[in-house]
Amino acid sequence: MTMPRFEMYLMFAEKEDNNVETSEYEMVCWVNDPSNMIEVQSAANEVIQDHIEEAEKEVLFGTATVMIEGQEVLNIGFRNKDADPELINEVIELFGSTEETRH
Repeated sequence: MTMPRFEMYLMFAEKEDNNVETSEYEMVCWVNDPSNMIEVQSAANEVIQDHIEEAEKEVLFGTATVMIEGQEVLNIGFRNKDADPELINEVIELFGSTEETRH
């Protein structure tokens, strides 16, 4: 028997001094019932909030993609309510405005 779970892919934009960088994480989250989207979203939100609170660098914003059995079931975009909203907007604009940026 497999344990009820879902996979989550996280991307955070983090600020340290005057630098902003992105970090990506892939994790497995355990739930009682992965078909219960309220439970899945609640667990995902808890993981995101824990990372924002415990991160060494200031988290500005990010995205989370929730996968169950290989299927994308939920996308979450979030902003750190304690971060400078103007800085968040500037960084989002920078990420979104350069289609030819190579990573």
